[in-house]
Amino acid sequence: MATLVLIWVAVATVVFAPTASAAKDYGSLTATWWQWVYSQPATAVGGTNTNPVLDSTGEHATAGQPAGIGPANKYFFLAGTFGGAAERTVTVPRGKTLFFPIFNFEVDNAVDPVTDYKVPKLKEIAKTNVDGAKDLTATFDGAPVVIFRSTSPVFDYTVPDQNSIYDYFGLSGPQFEGRIKPAVADGYWAILSPPTPGQHELNFTAESTAGFSLNVTYHLTTS
Repeated sequence: MATLVLIWVAVATVVFAPTASAAKDYGSLTATWWQWVYSQPATAVGGTNTNPVLDSTGEHATAGQPAGIGPANKYFFLAGTFGGAAERTVTVPRGKTLFFPIFNFEVDNAVDPVTDYKVPKLKEIAKTNVDGAKDLTATFDGAPVVIFRSTSPVFDYTVPDQNSIYDYFGLSGPQFEGRIKPAVADGYWAILSPPTPGQHELNFTAESTAGFSLNVTYHLTTS
């Protein structure tokens, strides 16, 4: 969906720009994150939803990543919300690096009415929306988290045959089915070393000039 705004985790009073090689590596990982989100069904179950972005409790945070995800399964992805507050309780597999967005935006041509934007235009739209991010704050166990901005390479993603995130939002048509390409994304992200065994708390807030805001708390337990 070209207008899915997903704001999430992490940030600090310090922002750094990674090296060119690091930015490229993280860009690929951000694409993997989006592919993960879109591939998860969005089904209402027991008062919450099976898609990690829509999950209000954290029960489904491990969907698609029960033993980690990304290269060598070394990462564990966290998700934010489509706006508003959420409080989630999640068990993180031991030894997994946490990777998550603070404020991010993905753009493709899966919209109604259908567009046929080329990659440069899609990148321009993503950049414009992320440029509107403001007041990003987050702490992990009370300490601020460093963030960086990263853009994805061009990628594609595949949605489930039933109960996709598009179905959840009442969107139908061939543009919302199967494999969707091209897609691009921009955003602010953070990465945390594997948490020590025990309990931890992650809190983050974000706003944008477009009026978007959220406040999310994660109660994390590392097994």
